Amino acid sequence: MMKPATRLRATALSALAASALLLSACSASGTDTAATADGPVTLEYWSWAPNIEKIVDVWNESHPDIQVNVNTSVASTEIVAKLAAAKQAGSLPDVSNTTYENLPNLVTSEIASDVTDIMGDRESETAAPAWNLTTFGDVNYAVPQGTAPMFLYYRTDIFEQYGLTAPTTWDEYAATAAALHAADPSKYLATFPANDAQLFAALSQQAGAEWWTNDDGAWTVGIDDAASTKVADYWQSLVQSGSIATFKTYTPEWQAALADGTLASWLGAVWTPPILQNNAPDTVGKWAAVPIPQWTANDPSSGVLGGSGTIVTTGSKHPEQAKEFALWLNTSMDALEAYVTYASIWPATLEGRELPELQQPPALLPEQSDFYATAAEIDDITAKVTWGPNVSVAYDSFTNAFSTAVNSGGSFSEALASVQDAVVADMQKSGYDVSAGR
Repeated sequence: MMKPATRLRATALSALAASALLLSACSASGTDTAATADGPVTLEYWSWAPNIEKIVDVWNESHPDIQVNVNTSVASTEIVAKLAAAKQAGSLPDVSNTTYENLPNLVTSEIASDVTDIMGDRESETAAPAWNLTTFGDVNYAVPQGTAPMFLYYRTDIFEQYGLTAPTTWDEYAATAAALHAADPSKYLATFPANDAQLFAALSQQAGAEWWTNDDGAWTVGIDDAASTKVADYWQSLVQSGSIATFKTYTPEWQAALADGTLASWLGAVWTPPILQNNAPDTVGKWAAVPIPQWTANDPSSGVLGGSGTIVTTGSKHPEQAKEFALWLNTSMDALEAYVTYASIWPATLEGRELPELQQPPALLPEQSDFYATAAEIDDITAKVTWGPNVSVAYDSFTNAFSTAVNSGGSFSEALASVQDAVVADMQKSGYDVSAGR
């Protein structure tokens, strides 16, 4: 097996297939057994999904020979570090949840194993964004769980009060922000959250940005490319005009602004309704959702705002059973029904979208009967995205640089350039073949 430093210099996503196949074979050799005389096979599963224990219970009740213990103490933001530490200690779980943006790191770190034997023939049964985000070099490294089509959620009562209509272009969005704040200075159409790099990345993808690309093992980083800079300049103009707020998301200030109508909209995804309902329960029935505004009305596009899948780790002592569970968890109707009920996912498995629960709108939007049909349409225009191996570095750098820019009145485009420099430097330090795509 190659030493880690050598491997990092020699491999990247498009060149991982052969090495990962060997790793998978090594981890499986002599360890994959059915239930023994001592009892059932037991799998360890790490996940942060809400109510995941209830979904695992469905499996355990119907699979007495393969039982799953679920560990929910690991958050999505910690998953890479915790799995890396577990690998170092020789204590990887059999199965783990992962965000799509962290999957490339888990592949290059030899933590996520090849699952092509269970996923390779399922492309036509899987939503395209999820397939693209879990398949590298024709090798599948995760079973996709869901997708995250983007929506603009807006308060219908506030829009009606001030004679506003839902914007369909970014020019209209800016005009709506200005009109609302002029009519009522206590209200803002939105906030620019300096702590939400994921949202900014998604908006940049919609504009045509490719923050990471890979060609035969060589990486190009384009975080401050023309498309992303256009997005940065656009939001800076809104902030400087005073027509939008600068609350950071998932803070008490932000929660209060959503609940009391200070914020009249939110750029979110299909997973947003339960969050709005929990944060602002008195506003149920007062929201509508439309696709996010477009740069070019006749050439619609959307970005990737989240999503996750399930990996089988290279440290699993029972890889075949682990793969069986990972596939069941994300493709069986029993599991998907539980997921929809308890975790409000929008399944990556197309068959799961036919569940009765998804033929009616979310409780937040009781009148919007076309919500999930619209989500499927947005999936079809979602940009194809390649995440890099150090997304966490980009996100941390973004928060620091843009928080400083917001607080000091500094340049958003210069902040973006500093994120670019930090990501390239980190990849070079880690031994990747990388260049700047400016």
